[in-house]
Amino acid sequence: MTRYKVLVVDDDVFVAEGLVEHLQEAGYSVVAAHNAREAIARIREETYDVALVDMKMPEIDGFQTASILRQMQPNLRVIILTGYPSVDSEMRAAQMEFYEYLPKSNWYDLLLPTIERALIEERPAPKKRPSDLEKVAAQYTAEGKHELAALALEQAARLAEFTHDWERAAHLYDEAFKHMRRARGLSDDARQLRDLAESAREMAKEASA
Repeated sequence: MTRYKVLVVDDDVFVAEGLVEHLQEAGYSVVAAHNAREAIARIREETYDVALVDMKMPEIDGFQTASILRQMQPNLRVIILTGYPSVDSEMRAAQMEFYEYLPKSNWYDLLLPTIERALIEERPAPKKRPSDLEKVAAQYTAEGKHELAALALEQAARLAEFTHDWERAAHLYDEAFKHMRRARGLSDDARQLRDLAESAREMAKEASA
């Protein structure tokens, strides 16, 4: 019998432990992570079938964390859990094509059937997904809002650093610098972005050496 692997990502240790215990009793192999860094480390170590990701977490929120995990393992089924459900966040989860969005208030009744359904349904062919922040930057660029585009690209670069994709981070910092320069000339912020791009390039050289 196949023992499916589930990754639980929640900064609330008590909630994470409860989810792990509940899923282990149902026969799943379960590992917990309490922030984006831990989740990325777990994904690097082995392949998972399903990830349960809390929407509100420090440093990098659940949506961004889930996006990174899925880029690393395109077949991963992501279920977003939240104690603060809203129409806006549910729509965002749907737009990002996560498998399901579940309020924590009734996860106990819905979680196991949702996971079972996710495992049974045919999985789509893996496809590359540009980061959502890059999509936002492209939209701002089309609207001529270069400063906002620069900020979005800077955040995308920081996400790339989380996955140690130094070359991509350097490219994104470069693009952010160009947008900032278009918006208001070479300012202190723009210089900072340029310095970050140079740092990312140096890390890329060290990583490939």
